[in-house]
Amino acid sequence: MNFFINSNMQKNKSGIEHAELKRAALFRDHHESFKIVLRDWSQTLHKDIKDSGLSDAEVINMFDYFQGTEKVTEKNIQAKDIDFGVAVDLYENDPKNNRVLAWQVIKKINGESQRRLLGRINYFSFAKDRISSTEMFDAFGNLYAVNYYDIRGFLSLTQWYTPDNKIGTESWQTLDRRSVLESFNKFDAKGEFKKSGWRLVDKNGSIYTFQTIEELTKHFLDSINFDYSSQERGNVFILDRTHLGDWALRDLKKPAYTVIHLHNSQAGNAEDEMHSILNNHYEYSLWNTNDYDAIISATSKQTADVAKRFKPQARLFTIPVGVIPSKHFQEQRIPMSDRFSHKIVALARIAPEKRLNDLVKAVGIAKKEIPDISLDLYGYRDSSDNFKAYQDIKKAVEDYRLADAVKVHGYTTNVSVIEKKAQIFAVTSIMEGFNLSMMEALSEGNVGLTYDVNYGPNELVVDGENGYIVPNGDYHALAEKIIFLFKHPDELQKKSERAYELSKRYSETKVWQDWRELLDDAQDKWPEKISHYKSPLLFGLAENGGKL
Repeated sequence: MNFFINSNMQKNKSGIEHAELKRAALFRDHHESFKIVLRDWSQTLHKDIKDSGLSDAEVINMFDYFQGTEKVTEKNIQAKDIDFGVAVDLYENDPKNNRVLAWQVIKKINGESQRRLLGRINYFSFAKDRISSTEMFDAFGNLYAVNYYDIRGFLSLTQWYTPDNKIGTESWQTLDRRSVLESFNKFDAKGEFKKSGWRLVDKNGSIYTFQTIEELTKHFLDSINFDYSSQERGNVFILDRTHLGDWALRDLKKPAYTVIHLHNSQAGNAEDEMHSILNNHYEYSLWNTNDYDAIISATSKQTADVAKRFKPQARLFTIPVGVIPSKHFQEQRIPMSDRFSHKIVALARIAPEKRLNDLVKAVGIAKKEIPDISLDLYGYRDSSDNFKAYQDIKKAVEDYRLADAVKVHGYTTNVSVIEKKAQIFAVTSIMEGFNLSMMEALSEGNVGLTYDVNYGPNELVVDGENGYIVPNGDYHALAEKIIFLFKHPDELQKKSERAYELSKRYSETKVWQDWRELLDDAQDKWPEKISHYKSPLLFGLAENGGKL
């Protein structure tokens, strides 16, 4: 089995989730088995994976696995189905807060009656007929527990509250309400209230205790490695989010082919890839890279840089994270004259490292010569530093008087429709591992503009052919290229045609050949050459990129 390790498959996805979905489609089309392994608990997981085009059989979640809820027949629970331990005398609708209040009516000796709140029944905001949680109150009006319901219609998690209104214990349950996984919170020696441990009762009745979720995760990975292994073929574990299993995969109880997937730059400063401190997301795995079997990079330049700096014993593979379906190349190409004139788009998180305010400034400069220029930005807003990235965009819009030209939209899944109507797609990031949106935009005939940054954009864009690469941080140069393209429609059209052609580099056939090479390597090494002793990494760890 091929396992892709991630945390969640949430509605608003990052590039890693989109990369996994494209990989899943590729593996599915070539009848290669896979499971996306998700660690985090989520009430809406099975709705989210369905909306993502995945089946329940293609996903394995750690909590589902231990709860025995990987495959469940859906049902719709009603308010009257909730057991409060005593009879409910009155259900009161509270539509403003999307909930129902459950009351017990207590009659006094003098004939008067008094209501006691038993609980609040809360509904999902997007599915007002499905119960999300119930808040339970004792006879003194104190909240003592909150029950969380899976979107499929069963109680999944109970949070038990302490007398001082803190979550003391969390209990994940089976369909028949047996508690199989618990986590505990308490004050530590410093007076901080934090998680202190986990307790698991497995399907055989064995009891395990873990100090951290990392230890629990290792047990989970060991379990699925055992469940899906065979003498004929070993499992392949691909770490899409390294922090979820970098330590665990180094010491699995049974052999497996383990892979580090670099979705971003390995260096903290992507422009100083040979000497910079390491990207903290990859630091542990790179320090211990010889304990893994392979490293995947999305571009040939990153693969070369990793090889040059670290000289790892793990085998290096270059596999694009993007895949363009074969049927896409059969679609009719859209000429620039049939698109929105002078339209630029960017799809990215509204985050500081994306530097979208630079793109706004470039548009502001270009507008002096291209009066009807317009820019659409799509992406969810990063809240760090009081939404600084969004505030910087607003300031640039105000400074250049672009209120009528620049629109900031939210996260969208309607990517291809947007890109088919645009003429230029721009990237102004500090660093990129690949950039799926750029790849997709070029495949839709957009002309690419990017800063010269590692790694993806300056490989996706072939300077002077399907777009332009300008010096990093030089938004004046960006503006010059925008003006040139919009003033020379023949060049715009020529580069659009080339964008379509160069996109064949990321066809299903080409990318599957790259994956086939890795999967064959895993098979060839099974089991004799897996999990044998390897010497520690000796190169690239010091801040100057040399030996320690």
